[in-house]
Amino acid sequence: MSQFSSLSSNIKTCFFQSIVTLLLFGLLGACSSFQKTLKKDISVTFKDSFAGFVLWDPETSEYLLEYQADKHFTPASNTKLLTFYLANAILGDSIIGFHYQEKGDSIWLWGTGDPSMLHPDFPDSAVLAFLRNKHITLVMDAFPEPKYGSGWAWDDYQGNYQREKSSFPIYGNALRLQWDTLNNQLNATPAYFKSHIVVPDTLTNQRRDLERNLFYYPAIESGTINIPFRTNWDLTARLLAKATSSTVQVVKPFTIPAVTKPFYSVPLDSLLKPLLQESDNFIAEQLILLCSNKLFGYGDSEKTIETLTDSLLADLPSRPIWVDGSGLSRYNMMTPRSLVTLLAKTKKEINQVRLFQLLPAGGESGTIDNLYVADTPYIFAKTGTLRHNHALSGYLVTKSGKVLIFSFMHNHFINGNAPIKKQMERILWEIHLNY
Repeated sequence: MSQFSSLSSNIKTCFFQSIVTLLLFGLLGACSSFQKTLKKDISVTFKDSFAGFVLWDPETSEYLLEYQADKHFTPASNTKLLTFYLANAILGDSIIGFHYQEKGDSIWLWGTGDPSMLHPDFPDSAVLAFLRNKHITLVMDAFPEPKYGSGWAWDDYQGNYQREKSSFPIYGNALRLQWDTLNNQLNATPAYFKSHIVVPDTLTNQRRDLERNLFYYPAIESGTINIPFRTNWDLTARLLAKATSSTVQVVKPFTIPAVTKPFYSVPLDSLLKPLLQESDNFIAEQLILLCSNKLFGYGDSEKTIETLTDSLLADLPSRPIWVDGSGLSRYNMMTPRSLVTLLAKTKKEINQVRLFQLLPAGGESGTIDNLYVADTPYIFAKTGTLRHNHALSGYLVTKSGKVLIFSFMHNHFINGNAPIKKQMERILWEIHLNY
């Protein structure tokens, strides 16, 4: 009887094991079939452009789907993911606004590239209180940084997205103009430029002269616009003097003495959030300069990018061709696989709650607030857009609760990015439902 019971038990065990094995193979087969279907879908849907896609499961360290994963693409603002990673790794919790030496009511300042100085989007009361009614000496750069990045378009000089870089930026290196309907007047920040504004009667695409700070705000314009201004040390001194009620002079560069003190201006995350959510190019470039000052004691974007690519990013599958912090340059080239690897590194080093709060969330915030809409956000990712180029790289939360990492890149399409975005949304939603 016991032998019969034992035999019966073994038969049941084998039966259940067989069922489990069949179910497992069925699931694997279904998953494999879905991956093949999806890969074909991508190749057909985006046949008129150059497309690449990678989907990675960080739990199993498995590539779930790859399509032209090792091809190099123009990443546009996906470049900011590299800037984000390095800034988080190097700069600490707070930004050093400047280094200073203080003697009585005299103070010497060395800039670090901090973009928050008197920027209208950042609180500046601490800086103003510290510098008010002082005799200020600004020390010029020992190695001046080019105002524009390599590969930037020269005729974008008046676009808000292409502000000049500098070691001591002020007011975000841009003039903010806003029409006050209540008082029927034009407000300017900084007010210093009020006499530099022309109000034409008709709409015009011209916002500023090429070589001088002469600005245009048509009388029939409405809303707020930001126009980059030409920077130089004398202008910086005048703007700082007016804002702080101080006397300000500029001196030629010399080495920062060892006895200087750092002045901490804003929390790092207050810069990282607009970097990612609003894709702020100016903040991106200035973050690279901040990293440079932290590493070398002076601003050198090219040296900083090269040094960090060969150290902190040396484990990427393909060395990125990386030339600026923002992605404005069309010289940048990266592979989807390398971006996914970078995002995997980022996820290991940054708490997921903080990471997802900083990134744009589908249907809720940032540059994808009207895309990837769902009851609960399932896409947390950085966009990248230049004319004829669009990319999205980040994290996808599946219906089952898994967090997958992806990079979806498109170059050389000719009919605008709206159809591209629509199809990307469809495919990423299918992935959300099926994993």
